[in-house]
Amino acid sequence: MVAADDVVTALLEAGLDLASVLPLSDAEDRTLRAWIAAGHHGAMRYLERHLPAREDPKSAFPHYRSVAIAALEYGEVASPSSDPAVGNISRYALGDDYHLVMKARLGRAADHLRKLDPGLRTRILVDASPLNEKLLAARAGLGWVGKNTNLLQAGRGSYLFLGALLLSAECAGEPRPAAKNRCGRCTACLDVCPTKAFIGPYQLDARRCISYLTIELDGPIPIDLREGIGNRIFGCDDCQEVCPWNRFARKITPAPFLPKPGRRTRGLVDWLHLTLEDFESEFRGTALERTGHRRFLRNVLVAMGCTHSAEVGAHAVPFLGHDDPLLRGHAAWAVGACRPAHGEAALESALAVESDPWAQEEEQLARRNLVGG
Repeated sequence: MVAADDVVTALLEAGLDLASVLPLSDAEDRTLRAWIAAGHHGAMRYLERHLPAREDPKSAFPHYRSVAIAALEYGEVASPSSDPAVGNISRYALGDDYHLVMKARLGRAADHLRKLDPGLRTRILVDASPLNEKLLAARAGLGWVGKNTNLLQAGRGSYLFLGALLLSAECAGEPRPAAKNRCGRCTACLDVCPTKAFIGPYQLDARRCISYLTIELDGPIPIDLREGIGNRIFGCDDCQEVCPWNRFARKITPAPFLPKPGRRTRGLVDWLHLTLEDFESEFRGTALERTGHRRFLRNVLVAMGCTHSAEVGAHAVPFLGHDDPLLRGHAAWAVGACRPAHGEAALESALAVESDPWAQEEEQLARRNLVGG
């Protein structure tokens, strides 16, 4: 039989930074239903499927009795470039895929615990699980959920990856004291959001969040939100970068999460020219694999439009003839926003052969923008 102390020790020795154990029933979360009912989850339909498990984890995982929640900090690396023509990738995706790193470390802990108790059943959950890991971590005393809906820890800030380990044994010990919410009257995270995704403190409308728009959303990025995206081509850290607790936090980046070459310095034009083969080679084993090649190029085209640079926008013109209407439409927006030489003629040529209604509308709007401007 394993005890809570055994679990925490195993997790820390496996390379996690914080850990605690709770009864599985403490993972119950009744907040998701109202959030979904309001439509704030956007196209993330998997969250609807998660509802039963989120509200009754004991029924969803009948073979398990306890849950260990663990955190791994990914520190603070070089700040993003202030050059609008350089693509900005969220800090968490600059190095190796955290899913793989977390699963490996949780797996080492699980292996050790099964040696202590050969009858123990374990299950690893990282990010894609139905459990609310941030809420669970807060209940376990690892930190508090801040106004930006991220877990915050006074000594480590919010640059934390979370993972859970389900255990078949009743091994929860005395819970850690709940962390005091230290957000106070600060609203820096709410105020800085470029797309106004926060509908209030602790309330996020994912449909307006740049991380959702550039990673989760499969179709067109809403035209009224594009300017707010700026040069962010995968995720967004704005609400974390302004947080005082991140300024005070330790600045340590574990080796797996150190930025891969060029991730902080590569220009939008270079990113746009990635072929499918280049994309797969460049991002294999990283979180950027998730977005896929076409969505990544869509994001780059939007970021190019946000530069309002004729020189940058000229590189979007060839994409008016792309096979994919999603890219043709976003290229049209970039051309209309950047006003490159011969942009109007290129849009007229594209309109003459366009067969997709949405891309056609984008091309018409872009042409009107050039003619009217």
